[in-house]
Amino acid sequence: MAPRGPRVSGKTHGTHARTRYMKPLPLIDMHALRVFLIAAQERNMSTAATRLRISQSAVSQTIRNLENQLGAILVNRTERPLSLTPAGQVLVDRGATLLDGALDLANAVAERAKGVNPSIRLGVVDSFAATCGARLARALAARTTRLAVRTGLTPALDQQLLERELDLVISSEFLGENPAIASYPLFTESFLAIIPTPFHQGQATVAALRELTSGLPLIRFNAESHVGQQIDEIVGRHQIKSPRLLEFETADTLTAMVSEAMGWALTTPLCVLQAEHLCRGVEFSYIDDLHASRTLYLLARADQHEGFVADTLHLCRELLAAELVPRLEKLDPRLAACISVPHATTPAPESAGSVRHAQT
Repeated sequence: MAPRGPRVSGKTHGTHARTRYMKPLPLIDMHALRVFLIAAQERNMSTAATRLRISQSAVSQTIRNLENQLGAILVNRTERPLSLTPAGQVLVDRGATLLDGALDLANAVAERAKGVNPSIRLGVVDSFAATCGARLARALAARTTRLAVRTGLTPALDQQLLERELDLVISSEFLGENPAIASYPLFTESFLAIIPTPFHQGQATVAALRELTSGLPLIRFNAESHVGQQIDEIVGRHQIKSPRLLEFETADTLTAMVSEAMGWALTTPLCVLQAEHLCRGVEFSYIDDLHASRTLYLLARADQHEGFVADTLHLCRELLAAELVPRLEKLDPRLAACISVPHATTPAPESAGSVRHAQT
């Protein structure tokens, strides 16, 4: 008798059957993923809530909903600072790439769609916002579905761009070393000294500034600001030694202190224009051997909103030529001569820097 083959029961076995009856995997909610990633980065739900501008309870509930959706605990809630479970670490490692891809896809679709303008979140450094910001915002509002504008210090704005809380930033810091960011130069401006009228003796050299400092302190921008860091580098390089007695965040306050003869300062034409109403009693000194300038950049994520970025770059340069330079010429023709606008419309090369050691 031939041997019997294997007995087959009424139950179905094998991979095919298991796959057919497997519960479909849930899709990850992008908003919940962003909330989780920021909480994981901050290691604190309260800090994450502040960044996201929502309540702490909303952060906690969003992460709990995500855990329920995925069927996995993502954070250890009993530990301080907040720590990740192995499952949470996997989501952090791969979730940022997923979120970036989803945002890039949405922006690319909006950019290509006929008749649909992008929704843009723009960050602008204070000195540019105070001098050109209103005109720029008005012009860009007509080119966007929704425009949100935020001002602040360069380091904070740059960080918000890197964390996708902003789409474009006008900043004094070059981020071209980061391949994800394109840095388009807007203009370069040379540093100059502002000196109280009673102490002004036509100072035009670094040696004259050193002599001035022996009787009048240097007033500084806050070291947390990028311009403050740039000026610290300049005075260190030229060995201009002055104790840190007066330090301020804004050009307005710094210029007001100089006008009251509390000290002298290094600044830029844009910062001078920002504090133009406080320049009475202040003289401008152009230091021949200071050899220092800074560049303002339009920063954007590479390969995103390319058409809009090109339009914004062109618009900014039009505003510089039509409004900023004439105002500087009216204040002092040599201030306008400190401004240099490049003609290039491509990102700056990786070798570019934020502080130049040669006047342009």
